[in-house]
Amino acid sequence: MNILRKLLFCLILFLSAVLVFAENIESENETNELKYIFSFDTGFTIMALRNFGFGIGVNYEHKLTDFFSIKPGFGHMTCFLDTIVLTVDLQLFLYYYPLSNGLDKLYIGFGSSCDFVMYPKKDDMQNDVAISIIPTMGWKWKMTKYLMIDPFIGWRFYIMETNNFEKRNEYLKNNFQWGINLKIFLLNK
Repeated sequence: MNILRKLLFCLILFLSAVLVFAENIESENETNELKYIFSFDTGFTIMALRNFGFGIGVNYEHKLTDFFSIKPGFGHMTCFLDTIVLTVDLQLFLYYYPLSNGLDKLYIGFGSSCDFVMYPKKDDMQNDVAISIIPTMGWKWKMTKYLMIDPFIGWRFYIMETNNFEKRNEYLKNNFQWGINLKIFLLNK
């Protein structure tokens, strides 16, 4: 019953994000500012490679108003260390850009993440679910038409979690986080 509540919470969070960016909030006019970015996120790929696996992340960031944007995201990893571990991550972030009207330069963000981890234990599959809130800060540089570099720092606070898996900290990084994401644009405007 407890896992169903967590799944329902994550589903509502993700569907609300889809509804927000489904509406066209701003009129389409010709400017050089980024209004939305649909991109691959290499953070999941790098973490999976460190754990001898593969992973992919995608996200969609949409400019809501001047200085504010919303970003739902999805990530998946399959890792092969001692056992095969599958993870699915759903995210929703709100960003504030104090130095830019577009989706670049300095940003301060606050978001939530829901991680589902599946791994074998004896003859059965076990599940871990972790819901966290993540304040973050970073800087986005648009290098080319299709590439953006995003160094960031943040802190992950778990608000709901289970501790079924002894090595879950290798897959669910908690506390201080930092890194450089490479955003490869599929679509930007």
